Amino acid sequence: MAVPFKELAGSPVERFDSTGMTARREFLCAWQDRRALVEALLGDGYEFGGSARAGYPGTANVVAMRAAVEPLADDLLTQQFSGLTEGLNAYGGFAKVVVDYELLAPADRAALPAVAEGTFLTYRMEAAEQAISLPGDELVWEGSPTATFPVAASGEIRLPATRHRLTWHRVVNPPWATIRAAAGTLNNAEFLGAAAEAMLFEGGNASREFVRISELDSAEFAWCLEYVFLENPLVPAAGPSELQTSEFSELLAFAEEA
Repeated sequence: MAVPFKELAGSPVERFDSTGMTARREFLCAWQDRRALVEALLGDGYEFGGSARAGYPGTANVVAMRAAVEPLADDLLTQQFSGLTEGLNAYGGFAKVVVDYELLAPADRAALPAVAEGTFLTYRMEAAEQAISLPGDELVWEGSPTATFPVAASGEIRLPATRHRLTWHRVVNPPWATIRAAAGTLNNAEFLGAAAEAMLFEGGNASREFVRISELDSAEFAWCLEYVFLENPLVPAAGPSELQTSEFSELLAFAEEA
């Protein structure tokens, strides 16, 4: 059943910046209906199988992410509690529900892989470098081409590289086994626009992130996985130590249920 509510004057407030659009809305509802309204806004969870978060009117992919509730007026009802965990204050009038909306889908980037519905990717590229040490007789000082160095000397050459970071949000069943197996391998097919065997999977970072609430008393969490890839890495020459390859798209697929 729909929860009766009104939107307060001065709402909404919309913001636009480098991360996309965010917004805040303020609602009014009966005090006893406040949790039902929060559930209607944030969804009921159940690992994406329940009702979804409420979208922001007229804007695709902007959805309710957080809600704060407080009494609208000082109309406290008289109650007697025998202990700190027995009950909560109740009010005869209304609750103010403040809702923050965020953009779920990031700006598109060519060659970003597809991911499961209910999850999304963010992407960052950064400058990196790789260093190799050479003996003195293989070094040249561009500022003084006639300078020579003894063989026993050594110098470090820094080679520019590109590091890619893919962050996969709201992952219910992370592919842990695939992450372990793929660490230190090269891509066996084109990935993020790089040709086969031109990208090294350096590894990943995992952290828990709040997704939504279930039945208003149990927080539902998923995983946030950050994958780090190095483009055109220095690799061992062909031989026994040659790096293996793997299918990087499997890093972005849920693990199968046991």
